[in-house]
Amino acid sequence: MSRTVSIFYHASIIAVSFVCGVILFHIIGGPNAEPFISFIEPRLINGDRHSLFRLVLPVAVSIALILLLATHSLLKVLVRVTVAIRATFFGFSSVFLLQKLEAFWVYTIWWFPFQLIYCILLLVLCNLLVPAWSKRKIGKMIHGRTILLNFFAFFIIIVAEFIVISYVIK
Repeated sequence: MSRTVSIFYHASIIAVSFVCGVILFHIIGGPNAEPFISFIEPRLINGDRHSLFRLVLPVAVSIALILLLATHSLLKVLVRVTVAIRATFFGFSSVFLLQKLEAFWVYTIWWFPFQLIYCILLLVLCNLLVPAWSKRKIGKMIHGRTILLNFFAFFIIIVAEFIVISYVIK
């Protein structure tokens, strides 16, 4: 029962944050959103999707922030907020891409699936470091292999995204 509740809880975090990003985009408006998007994810605006640094930087910052927040006992509450902020930007930028009519296939093939997978992997990392509802205590040692497996999944997704960006979307 606790796994079902945990899965529903984490899916709700992504869904509600995504919808909040969509609403935020409609409140701010398209022309006002472009400088914000170009600051966080310039690949969406200028089309330079081939930079490996631009590909790894947002994911690495999110992982580093989660690891930093998970190490401090007072900040553990904010671990899932990091993923919620990322999912909010995911919804915000999704509407931006869908408003540009020529970016529909970019959104369908590249942006939506990979950002959703990143959000799910970040939530898995959050659950490994700071469990939501389980019998395992927060701060109890977990196997390093589990976290390494999560980082390996991030690596595989980054490589797959680079392949899709380089060879499929031109």
